[in-house]
Amino acid sequence: NNMIRCFVRCCFPCCGPPPRSPPKKENEEPKKVDPRQQPLSDFFSAEEMLVLGDLAHRVKVVIDPTLPPTLHGTSSVVDGVPLAIVNDRAPDKRYVILHELMHHQLDELGCPSLCCTLVGKEPEGSWLVHTKFPNFVRGLLVQLWELIQHSRFNGMLARVFRCGPESARDGEYRSYITRRAVPLYGLCAQGGHPSLVHVAVAAHVATLWMEGSEDVRNDFEAFVEGKFARGRDMIELGRGMAELIRAKDVELLRLEPAELDRLMVEMLQDMKRVLESLDSGMEVRISPVQPLKVKFNNRCHTVANVDFCTLSPNVRVMARGFGSSAGTGVRRAESRGASSGPSASSASSASSSASSSSSSKAALLTSP
Repeated sequence: NNMIRCFVRCCFPCCGPPPRSPPKKENEEPKKVDPRQQPLSDFFSAEEMLVLGDLAHRVKVVIDPTLPPTLHGTSSVVDGVPLAIVNDRAPDKRYVILHELMHHQLDELGCPSLCCTLVGKEPEGSWLVHTKFPNFVRGLLVQLWELIQHSRFNGMLARVFRCGPESARDGEYRSYITRRAVPLYGLCAQGGHPSLVHVAVAAHVATLWMEGSEDVRNDFEAFVEGKFARGRDMIELGRGMAELIRAKDVELLRLEPAELDRLMVEMLQDMKRVLESLDSGMEVRISPVQPLKVKFNNRCHTVANVDFCTLSPNVRVMARGFGSSAGTGVRRAESRGASSGPSASSASSASSSASSSSSSKAALLTSP
């Protein structure tokens, strides 16, 4: 078996109280606190802090003027402190802070990292043949997983805090239109294989349908139609991807454990359907959520396996990378509708799963 495994964390979820700090050793120097760290109360009212729960009192904000213009914010955990790092030039700092806080909140509630594995070999004619599997995982797959996670908190942020991702996305995509070029998620260089450009541009369209304003979405779609010979097909694929993501307006901290489990199940189901819509010519299998013995990046404590498996011989792949079945319509339809999300009853260890099979190459990948 030809097998490649990649591990991905996408900015989110953990359960229970924060980890206790290790006991201080005698004469140990206290750790210096970054003087740039600010409490959330500098940016939000007491009423707003209540909605955000205990995490709001633990997360610190760092305004960082050194972040590149294309990165409005990021999140990390440093010395046990969850940080929301915000670009000083971000058009809506409140939204960026909330966005990064929600990533931390999802991490603490059990949103899984993804262990992605290529099992077998990409079929001839698949768009996956023209890129490297780790590049696909690190770039496009991460973007899709993030869109799905964002869809579970952007509705609440708009309702409660009256802010959303549009200010950031609109500026980003107006710059692409002006430059007449879009990034391709590391799948290939500009002017790369048409099938890779196709799926990358479609993902951009899906992103704007989820997180952009109507005006910028219309302008970007007009740009795509004018620039690419198959622009209309790219737009239709992107719209279809966005429709497969079930956006919800929920306050995560108000959900019961069973409701949280169901939320994670539905997110992974959305991921499966979106990946299948790209017609890679491979079967996508997603495991139940499993616990990690050691947190990944000091954040994620659960994992789900995402396997790309070789299809049976009676499934062919079109030359441009978008598959069709030959005599297997019923089986493929069942696959598209099958439940493939996490299960709260799963007790198997992700670390043991990761070491159970031989791998020709492995990479530890994180989101940007």
